[in-house]
Amino acid sequence: MKKLVFVHGWGFSPEFWRGLATEFSDFTCGFVDLGFINDVHSIKDPDAVYITHSMGLGWVVEQVPSCQAVIVINGFTKFCRDENWSAGVPPRMLERMIRQFDRAPETVWMEFMKNCGAIDPVYPATSKPDALSEGLRYLRDCDIRTKFKELPADKLIIAGDQDRIVPEKLTRASFGKDVIWYKGGNHLLPLFEEKKLATDIRRFLDR
Repeated sequence: MKKLVFVHGWGFSPEFWRGLATEFSDFTCGFVDLGFINDVHSIKDPDAVYITHSMGLGWVVEQVPSCQAVIVINGFTKFCRDENWSAGVPPRMLERMIRQFDRAPETVWMEFMKNCGAIDPVYPATSKPDALSEGLRYLRDCDIRTKFKELPADKLIIAGDQDRIVPEKLTRASFGKDVIWYKGGNHLLPLFEEKKLATDIRRFLDR
């Protein structure tokens, strides 16, 4: 039986995966916690399939030397734009978020969640501002383009064509043409498309 390891993105916790994980009750499932709300919990298993959301891909590529496969949902390989990466988002957006977060973390978190497509988000009482701030700096600086290409694992890429956090051009620049597009999908596909994701993921795992 394959083991699935779920890795959430910025601002979330393993609770993010509750709905999708129930679609895989016949699998052994583990959950990485990046420590934004709860304590950090790492899983580095070469025999596992990693299912990632957004920034979670960066954690896998940089922390897991090898695995069976990586499933990328709403992901990217370099978030911010530079002179050699025109598809990225303007760095000033992250710089502004970082400055504002230091003053009003709840406001920045809420605005981000609404842009993701969340409905009535509630800032978790146990959120860890230092970890969240560090995560924003990681988003500003991360570049896993080369490491992702060299990662010895099968890969499945899924994206939403209405993602306001990771625009379509950034997805295409990161992964090329081999992407499963969800029409009308936002940045929270694991929350809104559990059934469809489960179908596509199982088809990929059964190849």
